[in-house]
Amino acid sequence: MYRLLILLLLLLLLLPLPLLAQDDSPPEALDYPSRWGIVTFLHQRHAERTRSCLDCHHQGVEIGACGICHGVTPRLPQRKDVLHKQCTSCHWQRGGPTECAGCHDPERLDESVFDD
Repeated sequence: MYRLLILLLLLLLLLPLPLLAQDDSPPEALDYPSRWGIVTFLHQRHAERTRSCLDCHHQGVEIGACGICHGVTPRLPQRKDVLHKQCTSCHWQRGGPTECAGCHDPERLDESVFDD
């Protein structure tokens, strides 16, 4: 009985460790699959050029990834449509790439996008 109590106590002490080790920092880069080549989004580079996280994360960062709502909830636009509008608009204003190959890497195709 004493050993079981010690074991349970140890488990209760060790259980929260993975939660404490969670890293809430934003990703360095995100890869978005596309029929025109994978788009690698360099998050840190873009974050340094904006005034606020809300410039891109219109619902706040705590809501999660764009794909949680966009492309799932029928009344919302698809993620690719939102990204094209938002990214291209900002790139025009701030001198970022505006040609397709400026973001899409035609050498890196993700074949899974052809399954839909």
